[in-house]
Amino acid sequence: MSSPIGNTRKNLLRRFLIRFHQRASHSHRIAVLTDIVAQEILGQLPTGTSVHDCLDIGCGDMIIAENIAQKTNRTNWKCIDIHPLPQGLKSNPKWYKYSQFDGKHIPFQDRDFDVATICDVLHHAGEDTPVLLAEAARVSRIIIVKDHFEYGFYSRTMLKMMDFVGNWAYGVNIPRRYFTEDGFAALCETVGLQVVKINRNIKLYDHIPLLNKVLSPRWQFVAVLRVVR
Repeated sequence: MSSPIGNTRKNLLRRFLIRFHQRASHSHRIAVLTDIVAQEILGQLPTGTSVHDCLDIGCGDMIIAENIAQKTNRTNWKCIDIHPLPQGLKSNPKWYKYSQFDGKHIPFQDRDFDVATICDVLHHAGEDTPVLLAEAARVSRIIIVKDHFEYGFYSRTMLKMMDFVGNWAYGVNIPRRYFTEDGFAALCETVGLQVVKINRNIKLYDHIPLLNKVLSPRWQFVAVLRVVR
């Protein structure tokens, strides 16, 4: 997560982590996820020239939504996150599509959107995860989730370290556990979602030789979910 609306009380360590993460990984991560998520969105939408309404849940700096909008020309975005919008950003046209929400209840009507995206958000939601995913299923017929799978102690520990570097400086909690493949499938079934497609090989760190050796691409996944009617 990288966001000008996140935690503004940044001490020296927080500022260092933010600068380090942005220089080492943020831009590459955004580019990779933009390409993957845009491809999945276009693969789920009907062919033609119609513009489709999309919602980014836990949008951060909104850069993924903005990049996809520029990349496809077929998506119109709304973005929500838990942070209030600072006064200095309220006159910026970029942020007109942003709304604050409580992290659980999405402030839109049933089926307002064709697609909802949830990128690296669910593992931070804790006990509210089923509620948030069910809410996404209420407002959209297709949901694209980017998140993490853990496969034991090593992967869990490394994912926590990655979360610390990328999220702690913004005041985002570090989860105790991450999804297992079976756990994620069970969660989707519980809230009435079908897993249409899942990509377990997201290469976010192939540009950093050392990290590429110790961080497995299978810990990252992008899932396409469809509401079961």
